[in-house]
Amino acid sequence: MRFLLTLLLVAGSGLLYPVTARQDSARLTAQWRAWLDQCWNYRFNQPDSAKYYGNKVLKEARDKGYPLYEAEALHNIGIVFEAQGDYEQALEMGLQTLALRQQLNDSAAIANTWNNIGIIYDQMGNYPRALDYYYKAYRYYQAKGDQEKLAMVSVNLGIVFKAQGEYTKVVDYYREAYTVYKALQFPAEAAFCEANLGSVFYYTRQYDSCLFYSLLAEKAFLAQNNLQSLPIAQANAGMAYFELGRPVEARQQLAKALVGHRNYNNKKEIAFVLIQLGKVHMAQKERGEAIRVLTEALSLATGIHSPKQVMDAARLLSEQYAGSGDYKNAWTVFQTYSTVKDSLFEQEKMKAITGFQAQYETEKKEQQIRLLQQEGELQALRLKQRNMLLLVLAALFITGGLAVYFIMARRRIKAEARLQAERSLQEQAAARAVLQAEDRERRRLAADLHDGVGQLLSAALLQVHRAQEQQPAGSSAAELTDKAVSLLNEGYDEMRQLSHRMMPSALLKAGLPQALREFVDRIQSRELSVELHTSGLEERLPEQTETVLYRIIQEAVNNVLKHAAASSLSIQLAKEKEGISLTVEDNGKGFDPAGLETQAGIGLKNIRSRVMLLNGTLEMDAAPGRGSLLAVFIPGEQAA
Repeated sequence: MRFLLTLLLVAGSGLLYPVTARQDSARLTAQWRAWLDQCWNYRFNQPDSAKYYGNKVLKEARDKGYPLYEAEALHNIGIVFEAQGDYEQALEMGLQTLALRQQLNDSAAIANTWNNIGIIYDQMGNYPRALDYYYKAYRYYQAKGDQEKLAMVSVNLGIVFKAQGEYTKVVDYYREAYTVYKALQFPAEAAFCEANLGSVFYYTRQYDSCLFYSLLAEKAFLAQNNLQSLPIAQANAGMAYFELGRPVEARQQLAKALVGHRNYNNKKEIAFVLIQLGKVHMAQKERGEAIRVLTEALSLATGIHSPKQVMDAARLLSEQYAGSGDYKNAWTVFQTYSTVKDSLFEQEKMKAITGFQAQYETEKKEQQIRLLQQEGELQALRLKQRNMLLLVLAALFITGGLAVYFIMARRRIKAEARLQAERSLQEQAAARAVLQAEDRERRRLAADLHDGVGQLLSAALLQVHRAQEQQPAGSSAAELTDKAVSLLNEGYDEMRQLSHRMMPSALLKAGLPQALREFVDRIQSRELSVELHTSGLEERLPEQTETVLYRIIQEAVNNVLKHAAASSLSIQLAKEKEGISLTVEDNGKGFDPAGLETQAGIGLKNIRSRVMLLNGTLEMDAAPGRGSLLAVFIPGEQAA
């Protein structure tokens, strides 16, 4: 669905080279020109050969001191890496090319390189950097009045704005470039513009325009034998046909696109087209074919780690399995969809935590300002004390002066101690406020889910049960109501699990030991044996202490589940006269404690913050290959 107007618009084998009077130099540069031409011609179909010839020129040009040819070789090798999708290497080649061309003070070549680097950043998803380099090239070509190059950069700018959803700007840039290329009679460039216009009109739901430009692009790519770009236009046309209610033509176009992408082993585009074909088969009630193509799409998308395509394929495939009565596979695939969806929820939760962190940092900065003011006042006091001391020394004997000095010094030490204590208290208060705000928000969200969404789902389930009882057994209406009951039950269970993760009801009603037993029961499995031992907790702890301890255990166990690959996990919680002791120990792969401070993630930071909230201590004991141990001690005043 996406095109880049690459360097074939601005660079090719017809490079300008310096003329030398020496015959051997002329033969040498002629050989380099031939190798550069081969590198360029092989860039798509034979990338290994292309890099071979490019590196030959690069080595010889460096050895013999020809920076112009060195830059051209780096440029061509970078294009080969870009065609293979190795954008890190392509960017490195591009930046080296730019440095050499800036040394040569070649303005036109510099502008060309700006555009190339913009393309690479665009492919990497770094749109601000892409726009920065594109605009540099755009301003240069605008000043030179070079309409052809200006149109090229306009297309690339349109691509960036398309990725950001600014479709009005996209259409303006594409049409401007398209008009120029048609006037200049550049068929390849005009075809790229047609394909890009077809793509953007699909996103704006202007399906007639999408079909019009996509078919123009298909015809042009066929005439130009551009078989790598051809399936993109065919896929766009197929999707437009489908949205216009013409499934037969949609299937034909998508089938052609699938063959084209398979020829180039473009797995992401193959998965995308398979999902679109799945929609067509679903619309035509061809459940078997829909399941087949969606299964392949899900496998490909999973293999290349494309979460959006995994979600799309899993959602559609789950519906098809359920429709065929294969509820086991429907549930398995739906779990895949749910896992990806949950990861998106975790991202939203992280945004909320980041918001709390930003609030904490703001308060911390304000506290630092106040502390600086207090330190300034303390400094002024020190100066005043010093002046007083000088006056006293002038009037009194040495012994009296020394006595005054020691008195003042002791006061200064006390003042500094008070200042340090206040700083520590303010930092603890800020951390406590952030964690308490987070827990309050969890309680509110859990209550809203349980009392609001939960009641609505319960009411809906009751009504559907009543409708179910009124349907004749075996009728299509009965099947539909059965499915509705199943889906409502799943939704209600998922709502309860989410509410429980926010704030377990057992913690509020029955206390910490019962909440921990329920938590352990949920994570107990064949792969992981979990033991829980509690003692001295017959009487409930303060609410804040229970909540903080539960979150510490929850965070520690989640770290074990994510990273430790353990088969055994032990949790021990004991209340004694001196305070509360907690240990979480696993037999997993362990880690190197020496790198803990630099590699610690949000989970360990949260544990430390919560331990600090209760004035407790935290210790870690681990080594690679022998598991890990987390030990927390909360002093007695927090356990009372």
